[in-house]
Amino acid sequence: MNNRFSVNDLIYRANKQRSDSSESVKAQDYGEILDKLQRLIAKNHSAELAQVLYSEEAEGKLKDLIMRYLNSEQLVAKDLRNISELVDAVYYDMAGIGLLSPFLQDSDTEEINVNGSGGIWVLYKDRKVRLNETFGNPEACANIVRKMSRFGNVILDGSKPIGDSYISRGIRMSGAIEPCVDPDAGAIASIRKQKPFYITRENLIGWETATAEELDFLSLCVNNGVSVAIAGATGSGKTADMGYILSCVPPDKRIVTLEDTRELSLKQFDENGVMINDVVHLLTKEEPNPVTMLDLLKLSLRLHPGILVPAEMRGKEALTVQEAGRTGHTIVSTLHANSARTAYDRILTMCLEAGTSLSEDRLLKNIVEAFPIMLFKMQLPDKSRKYMEIYEATGVQNGEVIGNTLFKYVVDHYERDNAGRITKVVGNHKRLGNISPALAETLLVGGVPQEEILRFSEGGAA
Repeated sequence: MNNRFSVNDLIYRANKQRSDSSESVKAQDYGEILDKLQRLIAKNHSAELAQVLYSEEAEGKLKDLIMRYLNSEQLVAKDLRNISELVDAVYYDMAGIGLLSPFLQDSDTEEINVNGSGGIWVLYKDRKVRLNETFGNPEACANIVRKMSRFGNVILDGSKPIGDSYISRGIRMSGAIEPCVDPDAGAIASIRKQKPFYITRENLIGWETATAEELDFLSLCVNNGVSVAIAGATGSGKTADMGYILSCVPPDKRIVTLEDTRELSLKQFDENGVMINDVVHLLTKEEPNPVTMLDLLKLSLRLHPGILVPAEMRGKEALTVQEAGRTGHTIVSTLHANSARTAYDRILTMCLEAGTSLSEDRLLKNIVEAFPIMLFKMQLPDKSRKYMEIYEATGVQNGEVIGNTLFKYVVDHYERDNAGRITKVVGNHKRLGNISPALAETLLVGGVPQEEILRFSEGGAA
C-alpha cells in the first residue's frame, strides 16, 4: 500500500471498526459519501479541483484533500474497507472526465459541444470535427457535465439543472441536465476555451483579424478616456479581444473587471509573485444571497477605476454602465449584436428594461455619448474572425444613430472546395473615414500628442 496513506489508513480503519461495532460512526453508501465530498471540496477547494485538468502533481494534492475530509468528517463506506481504494474511487468520480480530457488539454481546441450522450463536436480555429466516441449512456454524460461544473464550485442537480461554470485558466462551461434536457440525452454542455497567450498583436495581424492601424486606434482610445464596446455573436472572440486591448493598458492604470464567470485574466506578476499592475477582478454570485452585475457596478464605482470593465452587457445593468460612461469613467464592454449600428439599439433595449423616465431619443443620445466607438467582430464562413467594422457614433438624428465608419473589412469573394464548401474568405481591411473633431478634442484633452491624433483625423482614409 502507498505509504502516503499509512497514517490516514490507520485512522480510517479505526473509524471503520467503530462503525462495524455500531458505535457513533455510521457506515454510509458510497454515493452519499461522494456527494458530501463533492460539495465540500467544490466549496472550499475549487482551484485544486480545477488544476487536475493540467497537472499530475495536482492529482496528489486532490487525493490528499479527499483523504483528510474522509477522516475529519468520519466518512466510512459500507462496501470499501481500504482508504486507498476509497480515495481512488472518489478521485475518479470527482475529477475524471473521460474522453473529453485530451481535447481539454489540447491547446488547439477552441470549443467542445456536448449535444447529449451520443453527440460530441470539437471546434478548432479552422475546422469542426464530430467525434466517433460517445459517452455510452445518458447517466455517464450527465456525470461528466456535473463534474465539470463542480470545478467552478457550481452544483448541478434537480433544484438547479442549468448553470455556467468557470473551470480553469479561461475555460468556461455552460451546461444543463434533466429535466431541462431529454432523459435519453443525459446532459448538454458547451465548453469554450479562452487562449489569451494566442491573442497577441502579431497573431491578430497575421491572422488578418485586424490591422496594425486598427489595433493602435483601439488602444489609443481605451488608454485616453474613450470608451469602447465590442459587438458580435457568440463565438466571434469578443472576450479574447477585450483581453488583448486591456493588456495594452499601462500597469499603473486601475482596471476593475466584472464578470459572471471568470474569463479575463489580466493580473501580471514579477518573479517573486508580486502583482505589478493595478487590477481587481470581481464576480457575480448566484442564489442564495445573490450578488448581481448591478451590485458589482455600484461597488466598482467606489473603487476609483481608471477603466471599468463590465465584461458583457446583457440586461438592465446597461443603464448603469452607460451612466458611468457619461460621468468620467472609461468603459470597455461587450454585447451581442449583428452590426456596429444595431449594437446601439441593442444597448437601448437593455437600458429600457431597467425602467427610466427618459425618452428613447434622449436615452439613445446618452448611449452614443457613453460609447463613442463600437467595434463589430464576426466569425466568417471559413471560420476566420475579422474586425468587420470600427464605427464612431457622433449623434442621433430622427431616432437613428449617425456617425462614421472608420475601418471596414470588405469581402471580395470566397474560395470553395470541390464539394462547394467555403474554404477561404478573400477580402481586405480598409480605412474609410476620419475621426470627428469632437473625438479628436477628447483625445487631445486626454493627453494624446497632436501628431498621433492627426494620424486618425486627416489623410488616412482610402
